[in-house]
Amino acid sequence: MVMISVRLLGSLLVCVLACKSEPDDEPPEFDGTMVDLVEPTLWQPQAAADDPFSDHRPDTVDCTFGLGWLVEPRAIEVNTGTCTYGAFTQPTLAAIVKGAKISLNLYHFDLVAAEPATAHLAVLVGPHVLMEREIAIPGKANVYAIELAADFDLPEGSPVTFHLHNHGQNTWALDRLAVEVPVQ
Repeated sequence: MVMISVRLLGSLLVCVLACKSEPDDEPPEFDGTMVDLVEPTLWQPQAAADDPFSDHRPDTVDCTFGLGWLVEPRAIEVNTGTCTYGAFTQPTLAAIVKGAKISLNLYHFDLVAAEPATAHLAVLVGPHVLMEREIAIPGKANVYAIELAADFDLPEGSPVTFHLHNHGQNTWALDRLAVEVPVQ
């Protein structure tokens, strides 16, 4: 009798350790509810030491608030005629969960320069590049509406970087950056 109880207890212990009713890595469910990752009024110039594109950064950056960049009701707008190099940051307002949809809207007006040039544009959350493009100048106005699925987790308060530089008098705006939240 004691022998059966020990075996039964041993089997039960093995099942408790090995048998799981739900796996720990069950992906979260999403219903399409999006929340803003950034707030236009929270953008700040990024310090050279924190700039992920510091190798692009000129020795002197002239990009004054109100002249080189400003805040619109839903966007940060950068004028490259008065902003020689743009690197802006703020902490994320929400966490990013692996599998969540991330939506990014960015636009520019017609791109002009005295001679042909290339603009470099990037948006990152933490170390993760959401968008990076080299864009030929001159060029027509364009809107970039990008949706992607996060292949990473990132806590609320992680840095967002909006990076931009080009030659010529051009206007760019990061209009929206949002993330899908998991169903609770």
